[in-house]
Amino acid sequence: MALAVAEKKAFSARGDSSDERRVLGLQNVVVIIATAAVAITDWIIVANISLGYLYVLPIALSALANPLPVTIGLAVVCTFLQDIFGPPLETLHWRITHNTIYFASFLVVGFLVTQIARQRDRLSEETRKQRDEYARDLALAAQVQRRVLPKDLKLPDVEVAALMRTARMLGGDYYDFFEVAPQVIDVVIADVSGKGAAAALLMPSLAVALRLRAKELEGPAEVIKDLDGVLREITNPATFVTMFYARFDRSSRTLQYASAGHNPPVLWRSSTGRCEQLEEAGPIMGILPDARYSNAQLALETGDLLVLYTDGVTEQEDAAGEEFSVNRLENAVEANKAEQAAAVVADVSKAVAGFAEGNEQADDLTLVVMKVL
Repeated sequence: MALAVAEKKAFSARGDSSDERRVLGLQNVVVIIATAAVAITDWIIVANISLGYLYVLPIALSALANPLPVTIGLAVVCTFLQDIFGPPLETLHWRITHNTIYFASFLVVGFLVTQIARQRDRLSEETRKQRDEYARDLALAAQVQRRVLPKDLKLPDVEVAALMRTARMLGGDYYDFFEVAPQVIDVVIADVSGKGAAAALLMPSLAVALRLRAKELEGPAEVIKDLDGVLREITNPATFVTMFYARFDRSSRTLQYASAGHNPPVLWRSSTGRCEQLEEAGPIMGILPDARYSNAQLALETGDLLVLYTDGVTEQEDAAGEEFSVNRLENAVEANKAEQAAAVVADVSKAVAGFAEGNEQADDLTLVVMKVL
């Protein structure tokens, strides 16, 4: 991983260097064209009037792109050109004075613009360093974000697997699953409005609050209600969270769940061979001060697959702008119904990526699959 990151940075640096050389070359082409244009105008088009002052433009452009010695050399050339192509002067003394004044003026312009260019380069270098430091911080934050996510869970009668693929380095999606009692597993998935660092910073707070309170509260609805209060305390009304929270009792094989405006999970039933959606839901979190949530309950059987997901799955677009959709998700789940939970996660993720056909991932993609054994 470290090697891959280093190679990516090296490639990026080479790309930046190549772009800089290309821009420098174009600037020097403009300098040459501008110098030639002034000389031709001074020689052919305008008679008896010196246009030597117009050489200030190519000299200034050169000072922005080149070291000072190169600009001094151009100043010498421009002084010579204005002397040759400008109107003739009556005396040698006046000609020397005239050229000296022009040359001194060109040097002053070149020196001043060179200082401006150096200051610009210093600011660019400082900006580049800050950008690299910020990128390193984001990379470390992304590593921390992924490390706090749970590893796949496999028990004799149930297994849970998950995947989160962020649209940016940091993501606003969240998932978790853990045992709150010897025979009880809680599974949760959530999506913060927006994406990137702002959304990612909120999730650790919710995760800590969830872990601390989950074992103390009676069921999913109570947990969501509690987290809703935490969210409204630490954020503004413009930030909201959707969440689906489930509690699976392994001994009775019952699933109790509540939803705060999250995408309805897909449940593939082994008894019917069909998918259904768990559509029971309450309002999204962080908006209403008196939001109410209720629990729903259903029984699960051996072979049943519960698939939790975020918008990044069903709203992923292909090159034509068509979305992956819940229907395609259900088809992908049914096609892999006999696989283990981890394999279902991997295959559904591949199906989404294949559908996108290289189209940019616009939102965080998160999948959580629980399979009853």
